[in-house]
Amino acid sequence: MKLIPYIKLDLLCQLNFGQHIKSGQDKDVKFLQVKNFTDDGVFLNNVENFVSSSEIKNSSLLKQNDILFVGKGLKFFAYLFQESTGKAIASSVFYVIKVNEEMVLPEYIVCILNQPKSISYFLGASAGSSIPSIRKKELLDFEIPLLTIEEQEDVVNMYKLHLQQQAVLASLKEKKQKLFNQTINQLTEKK
Repeated sequence: MKLIPYIKLDLLCQLNFGQHIKSGQDKDVKFLQVKNFTDDGVFLNNVENFVSSSEIKNSSLLKQNDILFVGKGLKFFAYLFQESTGKAIASSVFYVIKVNEEMVLPEYIVCILNQPKSISYFLGASAGSSIPSIRKKELLDFEIPLLTIEEQEDVVNMYKLHLQQQAVLASLKEKKQKLFNQTINQLTEKK
């Protein structure tokens, strides 16, 4: 069995905080918040809050393959930003992770961060009285299994397939629930 080296996230990335800025509705840059994602980190495309590009630094704009990681609250997850989302910045509940893509694939980091074992680690490492939060040091000290790029690609492909299957199952569950409700309503309807 092959020994897999583990490496601290600190050696694989740069880590910044999301922005703390007043948002509104008639502005041009999406202001991403936790409510814009499912508990599993799937983007819902339901952004209601925006900021003006004149109010932020260009370096604050999210770029392709930036990873958003929730650092505060009751649900921790990672999300891989895609430029197709449009111009956006992350709110202050997120850490913005920029990985060294020569060493590790951003999609692989997202997969590892979203694993139940990792989430358990973050729940255990979180501090705070009423709102749990992960300190920057805990996140940077988190160890990632460093596979070869080819092995990382294999993991990412499995992860993508898993997410697709989960989406199909969720859709099927929702349709089944609607069908059940309609049937019960028809059977119990006053005539």
